[in-house]
Amino acid sequence: MNRYEQIIDWIFHKHYSEGMMSVPFQRNELEDASRALGFETPKNLGDVIYSIRFRCLMPESVSRCAPEGREWVIRGAGKARYAFELVKKVRIVPNETMIVTKVPDSTPEIISAAAQGDEQALLALVRYNKLVDIFLGVAAYSLQNHLRTTAEGIGQVEIDEVYVAVDRHGQQYIIPVQAKGHTDEIGVTQPEQDLAVCKEKWPDMVARALAVQFMEDGVIALFELARQDGCIRVVREAHYKLVPHGDITQEDRDLYKNAARNSTEIFEL
Repeated sequence: MNRYEQIIDWIFHKHYSEGMMSVPFQRNELEDASRALGFETPKNLGDVIYSIRFRCLMPESVSRCAPEGREWVIRGAGKARYAFELVKKVRIVPNETMIVTKVPDSTPEIISAAAQGDEQALLALVRYNKLVDIFLGVAAYSLQNHLRTTAEGIGQVEIDEVYVAVDRHGQQYIIPVQAKGHTDEIGVTQPEQDLAVCKEKWPDMVARALAVQFMEDGVIALFELARQDGCIRVVREAHYKLVPHGDITQEDRDLYKNAARNSTEIFEL
C-alpha cells in the first residue's frame, strides 16, 4: 500500500466493528494516522481523500470488510467530517463496444497546441465543440469552472464545470460536469454531491449530472448519471471523437443517419 492507502486503512480500522454500515471520522484524524504510522503529514489533507475516492482502489483490508456485491466509499458528512459507507458495487467505465461518433473539430488551434491532456484540457474540448449540447440535445452555456461550494450534510464540494441549458420546450437545466483523465475513475460519490449542490443552489432548475472521460485514441466518453434506489446509475452514454471534417466518411454519415432514424422511430412508438 502507498502512504495514502495506509492512512485510510489506519483510520478505518480504528473505528470499524463487524456489521457497521457507516464508519464516521474527522479530517484531523488524517494527521493522527500520519503520526502513528511515522509519516510526514501530507501538506494537502484533502488530496488523501480525493486519491482514494477517484485515483486508486480502497485498501484491500478495507474492501474485505464489505459483504459480497457491496463496497466501501468515502462520503462527505459535514464540515471536515467524512464517513466510510457501504454501497452497492458500481463501476462507471466506458463501454468499449459502443460506436464512436465523429464530430468536426472546432477547437482553436492554439488551445489544441497548449492542451496537456488533463481534466482541464478535456473540459476545454467539450466546451469548444459543444459536446454537452450534442449529447443532451439542448442549448448549453458554461456558467462556471471549478465551483467550490458546500452542501448541507456533505460539506465542501468541488464541481469541475457547471453549465446552464434550455431545451426546445423552454425547460431550464443546471448541469454539473465532472472530468476524468485516462487513469482516474468516475466515482459514485461525486455525482451524488453534484446533484445535492444543484438541488440546494438551483432548486427551480432540472439537474442533470454529467461525467466526461478521455479514452484511447482521443475518444471522449460522456455519461449522464442519475440517482435511483439510492445508487448512482448511468442514464445514457455516448462516445465522440474530434476529427477534421474530411475524416468523416460517407459510411460514417450513413451510420449516423440510420441511428437517428431508429431513435426517432423509438420515440414515436
